[in-house]
Amino acid sequence: MPFDGSEFATKAAVTNFDQPGLWDRLLRWTLRCRRPGSGVLAFEELETPPAKLPDFATLQLLRLARALIEDERHWVQHHYKTLRGRRCAVGALIHARRLLALRSSYKDARDVLLMVAVDRGYSAIEKMNDVSSHEQMLSAFDTAIARVQARL
Repeated sequence: MPFDGSEFATKAAVTNFDQPGLWDRLLRWTLRCRRPGSGVLAFEELETPPAKLPDFATLQLLRLARALIEDERHWVQHHYKTLRGRRCAVGALIHARRLLALRSSYKDARDVLLMVAVDRGYSAIEKMNDVSSHEQMLSAFDTAIARVQARL
């Protein structure tokens, strides 16, 4: 069994964005806005989080994954991750998911990046990563980020 440190993580130390109530608290915090002409902060109570809220998490996941491989010395082809910590595009997404503890947004981020790969003529993100240059991979992440931003 690989050592991932999960047995040492406590519930208080791990941020889980899928837990009930967290979206409501996050929503209340983000929906505070100034009323025109008054200095009073007000927010609207909603029963369920808006559909766009998960897109913010997807956007952060893609941005972090891109930042993990932004330096060419941290990017690798033909492997998800090396012993020295170099990662491919999918390996960067997986590591970003672990760092941000965003399980549900990982699938959406992967799907957006997969659509970029398909648009470029590849059947998988891994294939695109293995034959593309570093600049082309960063461009793929930029395209995926732009697509998610367009949904916001």
